[in-house]
Amino acid sequence: MKDILQRIAATKRIEVEASRRCVSLEELREKALQVAAPVRSLRESIVSREFGIIAEFKRRSPSRGEIAPMAKVDQIVMEYTRAGAAGCSILTDTPYFGGALTDLQVARTVTDIPLLRKEFIVDEYQIYQARIAGADAILLIAAILDPAQVARLADVAHGLGLEVLLELHDESELAAVATDIDLIGVNNRNLRDFSVEFAPSLTLIEKLPADSVKIAESGIRNNEDMLRLHEAGFDGFLIGEAFMSTPSPGSTLASYLNVKQ
Repeated sequence: MKDILQRIAATKRIEVEASRRCVSLEELREKALQVAAPVRSLRESIVSREFGIIAEFKRRSPSRGEIAPMAKVDQIVMEYTRAGAAGCSILTDTPYFGGALTDLQVARTVTDIPLLRKEFIVDEYQIYQARIAGADAILLIAAILDPAQVARLADVAHGLGLEVLLELHDESELAAVATDIDLIGVNNRNLRDFSVEFAPSLTLIEKLPADSVKIAESGIRNNEDMLRLHEAGFDGFLIGEAFMSTPSPGSTLASYLNVKQ
């Protein structure tokens, strides 16, 4: 049972409905289409590096609880940028992760590297918000969307120039993979009990398109984990808790990037 994701998705639908009462979908779409700021390619940033790390900013999570409740997004994103991150993932969910859309807006003012809006997207409204706030890419989670919804939302994102990271958890979600998905993420976390297992991910990666850019997500706690996943064929790594739970997230990121194979 992927109960936690379904609960979060239900919360998102309520949030979107409330936002629409303040700003209509049509108004938001028009505003997003008028954004002239350039979009940076997260995909290209990852494949141009030996270890393409998407460094994540988050204050808490359902699996860990409080991680860094007082963390300042501008400070951490600048640390990540200086350390050599391929991109930054910014949690914008408030109830479960302690983030906000304003975190993405602030991050955009302090870095020129690609930014991923890490959100539980269930509606195109959230994609328009992402573009306006300064995102270069969005996350779509196959566990809360059917393949038709993934295709439609990806089309909306691409229409705005945004890239799409599609997150998979198991083989049952492979139907959501399409040729125009920019990056495919494999989440190592078991959604039933929040445990981390690499074995299912190492099996799933073999079933992904050979030319896809593959991102390992969740539970990467040290250089050895990253190297193991890299050797299995992953091109990039989305890492948050292992950085945010240390006194200096940027320095910890730098130590991952300095690893020797």
